Amino acid sequence: MNRPLVIVATLALALLGFGLGRATAPSPSSGAVGIEAFRDALAEPDWLERSAEMSRFLRQLGPENVSEALAALEPHLPWIPTDELRLFMLAWSRFDPAGALAHALALPRPYHRNASGAAIYAWAYRDPNAARVALEAVEDEDLRKFMAGRMVAGWAHGGHEHAISEYLSSLPKGPERFAYVGMLAWELSKRGPDAVADWAEGAPAAFPSFKTAVFLKASTTLSSSDPAGTARWLGPYLDRPYTAGTLRVVARSWANRDPKAALDWLMTLPPSHQVEAAVSNAFRVWLSHDPELAREWLRVRMPDPALDPALAVMVARVRERSPGRALPWALAMSDPELRAKFVIRLGRRWLHNHPEPARAWLESNDLPPELRAAILDPTLELPGFGEDDPDWLEPAPKAETEALPEGA
Repeated sequence: MNRPLVIVATLALALLGFGLGRATAPSPSSGAVGIEAFRDALAEPDWLERSAEMSRFLRQLGPENVSEALAALEPHLPWIPTDELRLFMLAWSRFDPAGALAHALALPRPYHRNASGAAIYAWAYRDPNAARVALEAVEDEDLRKFMAGRMVAGWAHGGHEHAISEYLSSLPKGPERFAYVGMLAWELSKRGPDAVADWAEGAPAAFPSFKTAVFLKASTTLSSSDPAGTARWLGPYLDRPYTAGTLRVVARSWANRDPKAALDWLMTLPPSHQVEAAVSNAFRVWLSHDPELAREWLRVRMPDPALDPALAVMVARVRERSPGRALPWALAMSDPELRAKFVIRLGRRWLHNHPEPARAWLESNDLPPELRAAILDPTLELPGFGEDDPDWLEPAPKAETEALPEGA
């Protein structure tokens, strides 16, 4: 045989054997990880290394070493974050979720709270029905409510959106259910916008308050990343009662990115109370970010009935510093009743606080006689003047962002 060919063949076989050995030999990270490694991981200040080493150990957590692991973990309870507790409980729940929850509930205060929340989260992630049954046996009402939120979060993270929607629709209307709906919306958003949209569209119409909450939370979640796309998605549903409140949240999110585009879109929609509220929200956001540009845009676009809510925001922003500057904005309103309300209120306040400049302004401006008379005589009221204002005129900031719409 040709000697060079023999050498080449020998080298090839050697390399092949080396490659096969590398492929079949256990990697350093695949071997058993002892309890000492877990203790070292808990003491590791480097977050990346800590997480990696903890996960290596917890992947092989089982009945034979869980007691040792708990003995290593529990001295760290005052400082251990929720995510690490969940990681531990997710490993434990693979073989004994009931034992994990029982142990967490038996821990001393205040550590039992976060540990129980992590345990029920992990159990719900794997078996939500069993977790629900276990939760009902918790006697402490405050703790049970806290754990219920963690259960819903774990359930949502584990999927099964149809089952969890059924469960949430059975809960009484209120802030807790509203928060749980938000958790599910957030988890679904990790799968993409279509998952959130499909969930909202599929929410049972037989539970109108629940469907309203679902659409509001879906709109909030989707508009945080793509307000223009959310607006397009919402378009066909805006005449449905379950979309109450959605325009506000989409308009606010969009105005934080492109307020002109948000307002241009709103002004193409048929007039309604919701559209007025959304215009108010969007313009308020713009005025906070770029007041000069917002004011100039409003000057160019008025008068326009659709812009009365923006003018109301402008009046509210200016009136404390200078009622005289606020009055021209109020006079530009298209709706006669709304214009009268604002002008009279501004005029009366100005006349009460600074009578001389207010009277000078009244003398130099050609106001309709009935408005001038109402400003000068506080006892005089015009038709419709005493009626309640729409809530979009001056909503409280918290109400804009957190309030549950009627029926949700």
